[in-house]
Amino acid sequence: MTHGQLIRKLRKERGLTQAQLADGISSRTTLSTLENNKTDVNINTLFNYLERLNVSIQEYMFYFNDSSNTEKELATKYFYDNIVKKRDIEIEQRILDYQSKYRDSMDFYYCCLSIELKLFLNKKKNSPIFDVEEDTEIIKRYLEHVTQWGHFEMSIFANCLYIFSSEYIRATFTILLKRTKILSKIDTYQNDISIFLNNCIVLALERKNYQNARFYIQQLYQISEKTPRKVYDRMMCKYYLALLQQINGAGEGAESTIKQFKELGFADHAEMLENLQNRLLSQVKQSIA
Repeated sequence: MTHGQLIRKLRKERGLTQAQLADGISSRTTLSTLENNKTDVNINTLFNYLERLNVSIQEYMFYFNDSSNTEKELATKYFYDNIVKKRDIEIEQRILDYQSKYRDSMDFYYCCLSIELKLFLNKKKNSPIFDVEEDTEIIKRYLEHVTQWGHFEMSIFANCLYIFSSEYIRATFTILLKRTKILSKIDTYQNDISIFLNNCIVLALERKNYQNARFYIQQLYQISEKTPRKVYDRMMCKYYLALLQQINGAGEGAESTIKQFKELGFADHAEMLENLQNRLLSQVKQSIA
C-alpha cells in the first residue's frame, strides 16, 4: 500500500472529504495528487494530515506495513523479549546476522544490536569471549557526535551503561535531559528515561556506589510523577531503598515489594528482583569477609 492509498483509506473511514482533510494544511489539489500516487508527501504535511485524522505516527507506520511489524521492530522484539531465554550459540548467530545486515545496508541500527549482544554475552560470562574495545569506542563516538538524542540514542546508552565510568554516566545525565528535552511530552520518552534510570540504579548498586544509587532513585521518583509507569517506578524506588537499607544492615529488606510484584502477577520480574537482591547481598558479605 502506498502513502496515498493509505491516506485515502484513513480519510474515507473517518468520513472526511478531501477539502475537510486539507483545510488549513494544504490545497485540496495537493491532497488529491498524493492520494492518486502522483507525488510524494511532505513529511510535515503528512504529520498534519495524521493529526487531523487522529492517527498516531506509530499507528500509521503499523498500517503502512500491512499491519505487521517491520524488520527492525521484529529484531528489537527478539532482543528485548527473548534474549535471556536463548542459548549462547543462538545469540552468537544473531550477532553474525546483524553484522551481515549492517554490511549490506550500512544501517547503524544493526551495528548497535550486534555490539549490544556482544556486551551482553561478555557480561554473562566469567571471562569475556569477544574483544569489544573497538566496539565500545564506536558506541561512544556515535553518542558524543549526536547532539539531539531520540529513542534510539537513549536505548543505546541505557543498554550499554556498564562500558562507561560512573563519573561519565552521572555527568552525562544532565546533558541527556537537555539533549532529549524536545521529546519530553512524548509518552515513549518518559518510558525511556524510566528504563535508563532503573539501569543506572542497578549499575550503581553493583559498583557499590551507593551515593549515585540514591541520586538516581531520587530522580526516578521525581520523574515518575509525570509518567504512565508511576506505580511501577514508585514500587521500584521502594525496592531499591529497602535494598540500600539491607546492605547497610538496617531494615527488613525488599521482600515486601517483591511479594507485591508476585501478587500482581509479575512472577518473572519478582524472581529477577530476588536474584538481584541475593547477588548484591552476597557481594557485601564477600567484601566484609
